[in-house]
Amino acid sequence: MTERQGVLDRMADFGRAMIGGLGALSCRKPKVTLGVWVLLSVLAGWYSADNLTMSTSTSDMIAPDTAFRQHTEEYRQAFPFADDQIVVVVDSPSPDQSDAAAVRLAERMSARTDVLSAVEVPSADPYFHRYGLLFLDTEKLQDLATRLAGAQAALGALNAAPNLQGLADLLDLILTHADEGAPATPAELLNRLAVSTATVADGHPVPLSWTGLVQAADEEDRAANRRFVLARPILDNSSFGRGRPAVTAVHEAIGAVMAEPVGQGVEMRVTGAVPLRQTELDTVANSAGLATILSFILVSAVLIAGMRSGRLIACIMVVLLLGLTLSAGAAALTVGRLNLISVTCAVMFFGLGDDYGGHLGLRYQEELRRGLPPLAAAIEAVRAVGPALVLSTLCAIIGFLSFVPTAYLGLAEFGVISAVGMVVALLISLSLLPALIVLLRPGPGVPAPEREDRGFAGWVSRHHRAILALAGASAVLSMAALPLVRLDVNPLNLQDETTEAVATYRDLATTPRTSPYSVNILTPDLAAAQALAERLRGLPESGGVRTFASFIPKDQEAKLPILADMSLLLGPSLTAPVESAALDQGGLERAVATLKTVLDGYRTDKRDGQPELRTAVQSLDRALARVRPTQFATLDGALTGGVPPLLDRLREGMAVEQPVTAADVPDSLKARWIAADGRARVEVLPTHDISDSRAMADFADAVLAVAPNATGAPVTVTEAARVVGSSFLEATALTLVLMVLLLVAVQRSVTGMVLILAPLILAALWTMATAGLLDIPFNFANVIVIPLLFALGVSSSIHMVTRGQDLVREGASDSAFGIELLVTSTPRAVLVSTLTTSTAFATLALSNHRGLSSMGVLLAVSITYTVISSLVVLPALMILWHRWRLRRRPAAPVRSPTR
Repeated sequence: MTERQGVLDRMADFGRAMIGGLGALSCRKPKVTLGVWVLLSVLAGWYSADNLTMSTSTSDMIAPDTAFRQHTEEYRQAFPFADDQIVVVVDSPSPDQSDAAAVRLAERMSARTDVLSAVEVPSADPYFHRYGLLFLDTEKLQDLATRLAGAQAALGALNAAPNLQGLADLLDLILTHADEGAPATPAELLNRLAVSTATVADGHPVPLSWTGLVQAADEEDRAANRRFVLARPILDNSSFGRGRPAVTAVHEAIGAVMAEPVGQGVEMRVTGAVPLRQTELDTVANSAGLATILSFILVSAVLIAGMRSGRLIACIMVVLLLGLTLSAGAAALTVGRLNLISVTCAVMFFGLGDDYGGHLGLRYQEELRRGLPPLAAAIEAVRAVGPALVLSTLCAIIGFLSFVPTAYLGLAEFGVISAVGMVVALLISLSLLPALIVLLRPGPGVPAPEREDRGFAGWVSRHHRAILALAGASAVLSMAALPLVRLDVNPLNLQDETTEAVATYRDLATTPRTSPYSVNILTPDLAAAQALAERLRGLPESGGVRTFASFIPKDQEAKLPILADMSLLLGPSLTAPVESAALDQGGLERAVATLKTVLDGYRTDKRDGQPELRTAVQSLDRALARVRPTQFATLDGALTGGVPPLLDRLREGMAVEQPVTAADVPDSLKARWIAADGRARVEVLPTHDISDSRAMADFADAVLAVAPNATGAPVTVTEAARVVGSSFLEATALTLVLMVLLLVAVQRSVTGMVLILAPLILAALWTMATAGLLDIPFNFANVIVIPLLFALGVSSSIHMVTRGQDLVREGASDSAFGIELLVTSTPRAVLVSTLTTSTAFATLALSNHRGLSSMGVLLAVSITYTVISSLVVLPALMILWHRWRLRRRPAAPVRSPTR
């Protein structure tokens, strides 16, 4: 034996002595041990309650020193409004109704100053009211002027009496002269009047949109009728409910508006960064809480089936609960906060902490069946499995900490918390668990029938070559499926798509001009912004580029003369009338009677008329017949309420005589495009829905090639995907390298290291192939699965290889080695601990959060694969190696008889 080997042996002996001494001390002083751990748990619980906070930002999952996060932070500093917004999307059949509902909603939301700091309706800015006509294309503005000129008399009638009486005069004029130059064709106008009148008769009035009547047909679509209400919430970033009060206030305001006449027929949906994040937080919190409870229950159930001793299971459960409290305190002391991944640390602790209890408990029962008294059995269990538990913990720590050197801060924090939790689980299991066993003195349980154990052991021993051949073939097939594995780190794809915030966000993404997947670039000034915008407009991936200059109308030289002609021709007809009193009930009844008379006159006219127009007249006549006198005031508002706003905007728009300049743009709008220090913003929109990660990456890469400092959701998601992907490769490589070094140092044998890692590599290939075949992409949460597979699965391999090495030292024969290995308590301990771990992780699969759900599924699958590889493939490999080694051992020399 070399001097180095002697030193390693002495160190190993010292380690085993320390572990055995800790177990012996705890068993001989069980009450003191229990008291110390309970006291520490109480202190840890108190400390974690006061100091363990919650990080609720998904962007904080990536290290802040990465380039794209620095660009994002620089942009946010320049334009603070860009983050933490609540967006209410207002849709209705008409632009007038959307405008009225959005303004009314903003009024109600503005009253909630306790949770909302600012509320605005961008489309309601007086700037757009005054200069709105100049933002029309020149051709569309000329078309509007032509149609309004033909409707001069009709507009004059409405301007003189914007009520049911004026509407009756208008229809009389139209139907008498069949004036095709009305704001809309007569048939279209009458059909819309009929629809609105029918809604009044039904008790759910929907106002007629006069703005829609004067717009060109291609302008009046769902997106053109859409309005947005933006709000800045007051947030509590230390709480899971950071944005819930603000979101709740918005929903309450929506409910109040929907109950008013202005809200009839209007759809209002809430989305934006804050509702999306709050929805995710609520889902994660609910899922983590449910998974923690279920994992505790299911782990208990599996332990009952595996150990069949109520007292022993009670000991393990007490250790798990106290250990969880201690882990929370350790997390508060080391990291200080939880994130969207580390919030699952309780499930992780239950799933892994029971591993220690399972091995110790089953070894204790085995020693009892051998005839040892409880105290000696407990001490021997610690001495026998303690070294393997320590080695397993070190390997787990390597896997958990493998993300710390990477830029993936979210998993780095999760790894630190989990690694500390494993240390806690090891220490409390090696000391408190044997102490509780001594105090409660659980029995040996009911062992599984030996015949069945030997039957499985004999089957593996007889077919070990076939098992290895099948495992090799499956490895080759798994590698062939690896190209199907994909990475998707779009945070939206991790959330429940049925929630309002997510569904609305996706709906907005389907229309390029409302797409939330825009990219923003910060430039030194407006001139630089304009120059960059011209370059970006040439990109095939660009669906539109906006700067501050986009809010100054173009081609004003051609548009101003058109407005002047409109003012000259229509001005006399649209002179603001003297305000008259609203029609009383008698006036309303006379106006409705006049309307019916006009319709009856056209309907009974013997002249050949237009078929479509006659049908429209009949529809309006039937609808009017259903309206009760008590509904006449409502009818007046529904049919003519939109006339004054339309005429006001026309008067205001036609009065513009001078070109609009940057000085005319209000500061509230300018602040969204020009920062206080003069830097200017450029926004690039996609050409289509880029919710798919690959389409999003194409768009982001095209913009980044022109503007490397671009930011926004497409850039953030794309760059984060690269960080996560590289972090995954770094963490996996680091885990393997450090684990190899540790195992070689401890095992002092390359063979032992290969035996431990080979089944894990096979399980990893199976897991990745399963993810590819089932189309389960790796994401922000489940990307930790493969490093964790090595970190957690190595425990099973270590226990099996260590027990096999013990049998070899005890002189196991060639033919009996496999059977002797598989009939010990070690395989059952591996099975029980692995099943509890897999079961605990499987509870995460019930989550509505796709990140946690896929994490639970893949962890459960990977751990299940490790038990198959550890209890079937690894024993077959160990049998083959053991027999090959015995055959190569030189035969002992035969001495000749002495004379």
